[in-house]
Amino acid sequence: MTINTARDAVGDVNALKRLERFGGFKLREELTILFLQEAPLRIAAARTALASGDAGGVRAVAHMLKSSAGQMGALRMQQICERLEDPDLSQDLTLALSDLDDELALYTAWLDTAPLARAQP
Repeated sequence: MTINTARDAVGDVNALKRLERFGGFKLREELTILFLQEAPLRIAAARTALASGDAGGVRAVAHMLKSSAGQMGALRMQQICERLEDPDLSQDLTLALSDLDDELALYTAWLDTAPLARAQP
């Protein structure tokens, strides 16, 4: 079986495998649950920062979420966060945050179909 780790892939199963090698199934499962709980809160915090005109706050939240997304193999979420972090990039921050919501939903669905589905091997 070939694993797709292309830049346009929703998720990277190799990132999940690294977590399992590091701490076993339990660690991967706990980190997955934590990520799925925290990511929406972080996106909401970025929206709050944006509503108050705090672009730096949006970038700070994007930085934190980028790291988490990278560890969890949420590739496109990580890419969006990289763009949000860039103060020189002219972009619609509202649209980018909406894109993050969409990608989180896609990543969540991907987790259920990934070769390392949420069942213990």
